[in-house]
Amino acid sequence: MQAQVKVDSPATEKALTLKSGLMLGMCLFYLVHFFVPILILQYGMTVLTMAAFFLCLPKASPFPRYFASMMFAVGFMLAFLRGEDLRAMSDGVLMNLPLLTLVLLVPLLSIPFKLGGYFEAIHYYLQKMVADSKKLFASISLFLFCFGPILNLGSIRVVHEMVKDLKLHPVLLGKAYLVGFSTVILWSPYFASVALVLYYLQLNVTDYILLGISFALIQLVVGNLLFALYYKKWQRYRTKEESHPAQGTVPNSNSSACYRRKMLRLVGLLAMLMTVIFLMEYLTRWPMMLLVSLVAILFPVVWSSLKRKWKALIQPFAEYRHNMERSMNNEVVMFISAGVFAKALSDTAFAAAINQWLNLIASESFLLFSVTVVLMILLLTFIGIHTIVVVTVLIIQMDPAIIGTSPAVLALLFMMSWSMSAALSPVNPFNLLVSSSVGKPGVTVGLRWNGIYIVSMFVIGILFVYAIH
Repeated sequence: MQAQVKVDSPATEKALTLKSGLMLGMCLFYLVHFFVPILILQYGMTVLTMAAFFLCLPKASPFPRYFASMMFAVGFMLAFLRGEDLRAMSDGVLMNLPLLTLVLLVPLLSIPFKLGGYFEAIHYYLQKMVADSKKLFASISLFLFCFGPILNLGSIRVVHEMVKDLKLHPVLLGKAYLVGFSTVILWSPYFASVALVLYYLQLNVTDYILLGISFALIQLVVGNLLFALYYKKWQRYRTKEESHPAQGTVPNSNSSACYRRKMLRLVGLLAMLMTVIFLMEYLTRWPMMLLVSLVAILFPVVWSSLKRKWKALIQPFAEYRHNMERSMNNEVVMFISAGVFAKALSDTAFAAAINQWLNLIASESFLLFSVTVVLMILLLTFIGIHTIVVVTVLIIQMDPAIIGTSPAVLALLFMMSWSMSAALSPVNPFNLLVSSSVGKPGVTVGLRWNGIYIVSMFVIGILFVYAIH
């Protein structure tokens, strides 16, 4: 199930190595600069970040490439017209670097799980459940709920590799993928949405996590209940192969015991990673994005040291660099340009008008304010504007005290909006990956197959936020 590194020409390989080196270099500079905050390191970080931006820009998809170029140019033009100095412009370039560092480094966490054979154990149990679609749906969505934080969108690729030989219907997979992964966006400190919103609201994850995971569990249960309610209708579309899947080799009792032990260890490792993150934040009060990035680096190192498998890391790390070079271009250009644009837009008349309008709505009705924010994010992201841009521009204008709510409640409102927009928007990477995996258009997967689930997220989410407000 591990991806193989594609062989490129020497010139292409050299260019990719340079790009991945720059991307990892800017991550390293961010980590060092946090502990040694000197100006020369900040400028070095800025140079690396801009170099990575311009190297990734030609390889980005058309819409992100043009939109990021526009935001980058407009952001610098506004900064120049306002007479900002070099330090202020550097702050704009680096505004979203902590988030980008987290996104780039988190996939390192998956290396020990792959090398340890834990995904093989999950495949074994999924294969046993193939005859019971409701259990299989619950297992897939739960897998994404647990592994989405660590593998990010790679968790969908991993589970699709594990189930593609089971001949499952695309409707089951499309629903399970969206239900499972959309919950991750709500609660996981490893995920970009939570990290970004908590970062801008200056909120500790321990002050938010209970709200986030509570609503995520509600959505996970609702998604499974909706599938169960429509199970009989869905059964009519099941293929003969799904009802009678091909028989494979049946593992013996020793294999079953081995897989059971691996599953128990897997649960223990996941619990340990979460505990370490929360404990470190409580003890150090360091930013969550910094802590997750450090854990992403240290976990494979500690695992390989304990297992004495240093050489085993070489191939997975090469695959990690290759995947980062090939698949992270959109994220790099969008995150960097969004930071430049949002920083330049702050304290402008346009930003003040948005802030005044939202505060006016909040003063009249917090319920109306919540509906307005969610619908704004859904509409703008559905027409193609990246969620990171919309959320960054909106959240830097908001003061929870003026709105009349707590930072944790406002954070949940944004996370809920991000989760719905990721599932609904046909140009969002999450929706695109799911639709390409099941071979159907993004609008079909997001709106037609999961429309009722998204509406339920909207209604239950608004009521939940209003109730705890």
